[in-house]
Amino acid sequence: MVNSFYITSDELNKQKKFNIVSLVLFVIFIILFTLMVSGFSFWGLGRAAVILMLLFPIGGVIFGLKGNGWLKWLMLLLHIGVFIMMAFILLTALGVM
Repeated sequence: MVNSFYITSDELNKQKKFNIVSLVLFVIFIILFTLMVSGFSFWGLGRAAVILMLLFPIGGVIFGLKGNGWLKWLMLLLHIGVFIMMAFILLTALGVM
């Protein structure tokens, strides 16, 4: 059946992989955030680390949208919340807020 509306197991596995990629991006963000809060020196790469900490949640949202199930929505909420938090921290550090 070429034009079926059923999801094959290959498509389901792809969607699960997107959930895993989103989860990995979230874990990388948590590690970077923990290092930043603890005062770890990024050896002159502090700006790059902060920019990456803004890009990881955006990537997590993009990959999370392609996922499936309740984990999709959990990852979306977590990544959106993390992005808002990092944007707030960045704006506060720059003196805008």
